[in-house]
Amino acid sequence: MLIGRAPLRISFIGGGTDMEEYHNKFDGYSISATINKYTFVAAKIRSDKIYQGLSPDFFKYFKTEKIYNQSPKVGHGIAITCLKEMKFKKGIDLFFSADVAPGSGLGASSSLASNLVSTILKLQGKEWDKHKIAMTIYRIGHDVLKWGIGKQDEFAAVFGGFNMYKFSKDRVKVEPIKLKKNTLKEFEENSMLFFLGERKPSADILKIQSRNINRLNQKTMEALHKVSELSLELHDAFKQNDLTKFEDFLREGWEQKKQFAKGISNERIDSICRQVELNGSKAMKVTGQGGGGHLFVYAQKNKQAKIIKKLKKLGVSYIDFKYKNSNATVQNLSE
Repeated sequence: MLIGRAPLRISFIGGGTDMEEYHNKFDGYSISATINKYTFVAAKIRSDKIYQGLSPDFFKYFKTEKIYNQSPKVGHGIAITCLKEMKFKKGIDLFFSADVAPGSGLGASSSLASNLVSTILKLQGKEWDKHKIAMTIYRIGHDVLKWGIGKQDEFAAVFGGFNMYKFSKDRVKVEPIKLKKNTLKEFEENSMLFFLGERKPSADILKIQSRNINRLNQKTMEALHKVSELSLELHDAFKQNDLTKFEDFLREGWEQKKQFAKGISNERIDSICRQVELNGSKAMKVTGQGGGGHLFVYAQKNKQAKIIKKLKKLGVSYIDFKYKNSNATVQNLSE
């Protein structure tokens, strides 16, 4: 039996520039870090041709002998599609779950896809480089499942760690960010995460954003150019182990992100963000494509208890986490 684990991520700035519609014309940049929240896969080869899958996050169980005749099923769409696209011919028992609810905004779908592809490659006895794995996962999500996604989540799950990504027409460059131990400790201590609740599928927002880019909508394009520039500036600050301007970068990035497409923020999210600001932090952003999911907040330690208490009254729960330099891995329990 194989056990796969792949990390989730928090994207700080530059999301949106990882979409092909943008970086086929302009270089894009984003910065994110993986955390100690994961997707999990357990896989066991069967002696027959049956696919049997359990997806507790969706409360779904599915069994079939004819996986290549199946369209994606709720709760099993990613697994079925990955098996088909990777040309997996044997029977298999699969269990897959995540540390977060669906619609988290933490890249869980791409993390699960990277987990499944990595596990399938292990079962097939194949070794691919990380770039090929990440691009295969992207193709499955973007071209086959029609998620309308960008590329940063796939690369974050496969490469892991704290990175800046450069997206160009023909390549994604991954540049690790190496903070000093004390700087990373301070950054982690000031980082907070809250669960806002499930959001609408990100494809709804991404479709609007993609249409805006294709139409060269001025507001959208100016905002994307700006977050790309901010990513480079933040990267320079991180290289100097300078956290003094992170709050400014995060706040400006969130304001620009709200210009990408309608639905990234809403009245409830705006109200919650106002309460965060009133209680001690001016730097926050909704993770992923927005509309719900998780809220990342950067605040000094002496302000955090007040923020947590206030948001709890609003039905927004605090999520304890750590940054983790881990990537998608697969362990063979029989070895």
